[in-house]
Amino acid sequence: MSRKPRLHYENALYHVIVRGNNKEYIFNNDIDKDEYLKRVSKYIEKYNATIYSYVIMDNHCHLLIEVSDIPIFKIMQLIQQTYTSWYNRNYKRSGHVFEQRYKSILVDKDSYLISLVRYIHQNPIRANMSDINYCYSSHKDYIKGKSEICSVGEVLSMFSDKKKSAIKLYTEFMDITDNEIKDKDIYDLSPSFEEIKAEINNIEIYKKELAEIVDEFKKRYDVDIDMIKGRYKKGDILELRNKFVIEVLNYKAMSQTELAEFLGISNHLISKIWVGKNK
Repeated sequence: MSRKPRLHYENALYHVIVRGNNKEYIFNNDIDKDEYLKRVSKYIEKYNATIYSYVIMDNHCHLLIEVSDIPIFKIMQLIQQTYTSWYNRNYKRSGHVFEQRYKSILVDKDSYLISLVRYIHQNPIRANMSDINYCYSSHKDYIKGKSEICSVGEVLSMFSDKKKSAIKLYTEFMDITDNEIKDKDIYDLSPSFEEIKAEINNIEIYKKELAEIVDEFKKRYDVDIDMIKGRYKKGDILELRNKFVIEVLNYKAMSQTELAEFLGISNHLISKIWVGKNK
């Protein structure tokens, strides 16, 4: 059976998992882990991608990568090939280092970004290797609130607009046992190949939906959309704004970041409304 092609579209978010060939250790020590991380950093920067989270274990690693115009397979191909060449030279060996086909799972950024960051950072705990403060994990960058490799600001802003509060809330979130995402169903987070292909072919429809939602909202509630824009709203206007946020995100007319900019409020507030919709 032929493999499905790796699908690409701009700004897609992928949970990438690479493993050693035959489950062998391929990151045997700090030098190996540093060499791999060096390559991740190099090609993420070179191809204008964004990495939100990583963990490098002894026989596998997890990367949470958002691409731009360069496909994920191009980035991963260079990371894997250059590390394989270095590894074989360093250990005077030949042949495969990684499993031939790494896993790249396309995920919904709005729904799963912070949960996947937690899932990745808790990997050493599940493997009984370390606590949350494992040294080859981007968790330490979130605690510092800055990183040379990862984009920590966007995730932290989902907890609070203030850096110290965001780090505190993030730390508390990391301490919660991740019941939302399990090893056995991590692959179910991805839409099917057919669903994503259909979404790409209908980008025009998704772009039109915001105008349609705005128009329907005006008719249904007899309110101009400018009235719900801005952060400080009370009473009925606050309730209408929250309904609008949920409707736009339900229809995927905008991302959380785009919607925050459209309404003139913070990404953190958008996230809070969305997370609280079922409470």
